Amino acid sequence: MLKLLIYIDGSVASQQAVEYIAPITREPDVAVTLLTALEDATRAADLFGRMASKLYAPAIRHVNRSEAADSALLNEAQAGDYDLAVFGPMRERWSRWMRLRARPSLSAELAISSLLVRGTAQQIDRVLICAGGDASVIEDARLTARLARRTGATATIMHVLSQMPMIFGVRTPQERVTEAFAATGSPEIVNMNAAIETLRDSGVSGEIKVRIGLVIEEIVAELQQGQYDLLVVGAHRSQTLVERLLLEDVTTDILGQSPVPVLVVKAVNV
Repeated sequence: MLKLLIYIDGSVASQQAVEYIAPITREPDVAVTLLTALEDATRAADLFGRMASKLYAPAIRHVNRSEAADSALLNEAQAGDYDLAVFGPMRERWSRWMRLRARPSLSAELAISSLLVRGTAQQIDRVLICAGGDASVIEDARLTARLARRTGATATIMHVLSQMPMIFGVRTPQERVTEAFAATGSPEIVNMNAAIETLRDSGVSGEIKVRIGLVIEEIVAELQQGQYDLLVVGAHRSQTLVERLLLEDVTTDILGQSPVPVLVVKAVNV
């Protein structure tokens, strides 16, 4: 069972989020909860009815929390039993103690995986999964497959190298980097191959790609060149405080620069 928590507020952004995730709800093993954050119960019920009509799930639950939108989403995600929170872009969020310092992204604060729907993508057809190199990419692939198999999507697992490894040779052209890196049998390749098998076991075809350069720049370039509909990043690789802070920075940068919806995977969900 895939349990979705979808935040709605009547805005164009939240309507787009509902329409983007709608094809996923065709399957019978999907449970949907629509979350509103309105003081007026009548308005909340009306909004729920309009948005529920765009989904295909036979039984859709409604939860209304009369509090700020981000708080409502954080609290409901914590209180309920959900696999994935879905929402559109929200207003800029500020800390309570320092107006000039931005709070972490909503995706970073959520205890569960999240899907931030932005851009003009209509549904999930092509997915780009960012691989950090460790075994957590397998978990990323597992949740991705739970979405992608329902729309017939394909996936690319991409790893970014900071520079051309010496063993490749300085004359290795970009189009042969993936082949050359695969031949090394490195732990990164082993983990990506295992992730490809995870996708295929769920009926999702996939391929591996390697790029060289700065991580954020290469991800954005690949998104623009590859006509992807979904970007997947993991948020469960950090072990130390420094690693967690660096990961939050990278995730925030990706969320801010990605032209397509972003799925942030938390290990608790997969």
